[in-house]
Amino acid sequence: MIIPTPQDAKHKNQMFRLLRALLRDNVLANILMFKGGTYASLRGVLDRFSVDLDFDLPDKTAKPAIRQKLYPLFKKLGLEVKDESTNHLQFFLKYAAGELERNTLKLEINDDVSPCNIYEKVRLMEVDVYCIGHTLPTAFANKMVAAIARYEKNGSIAGRDFYDMHTFFTKGIEVNRAVVEERTGISYSEYLKKLGDFVKMEVSERLLNEDLNMLMDRKQLRLMVPVLKEELLVYIRDASM
Repeated sequence: MIIPTPQDAKHKNQMFRLLRALLRDNVLANILMFKGGTYASLRGVLDRFSVDLDFDLPDKTAKPAIRQKLYPLFKKLGLEVKDESTNHLQFFLKYAAGELERNTLKLEINDDVSPCNIYEKVRLMEVDVYCIGHTLPTAFANKMVAAIARYEKNGSIAGRDFYDMHTFFTKGIEVNRAVVEERTGISYSEYLKKLGDFVKMEVSERLLNEDLNMLMDRKQLRLMVPVLKEELLVYIRDASM
């Protein structure tokens, strides 16, 4: 995983320290399914920095036990629970850092999981641990859905969602279409049209710059942002044919 600035090395170290602790715990490693941007980066798909850890929890009944198991793990790592959700397994964890440095890490464990998700066991070479995580087609499908779901839920748009989709398309990764259809309630072709219309109307260079400037190398950012929207629309159009 790249780090855009030297200051990001501390955040990466804290994130990887927590990730290793989670995945070296026999119970957690077998019940938490790794996903999201950090996962895709560690799988060698994404070439951007990612700052959070995201997991699926297919077994909802395990949620209370997982919460209680996490507290001593956080304490052992010197992570302070700055904030957490009472309804969901979402934690904002503070670590020691300089005044102008990142000092908070988000861990989110989602229990609203698509039954169409497919998982596989893989070795994450950079952190030297095994995990059970999304297959790449499942990761792509969930990213596609998240791009619009985020906006429909709270009105926000994450430029990284569209950069990530562009990257998945560029690498020729297939989409787990069943996930898209189950999550959205419409056919894959209908969703692609909706996605294309959304990109045309809502995605701008300014939005992409604002979200990606802290996550990418400046040279790569200047290269990608001016062409990303146009190329993504071509990929979406071709995928619908």
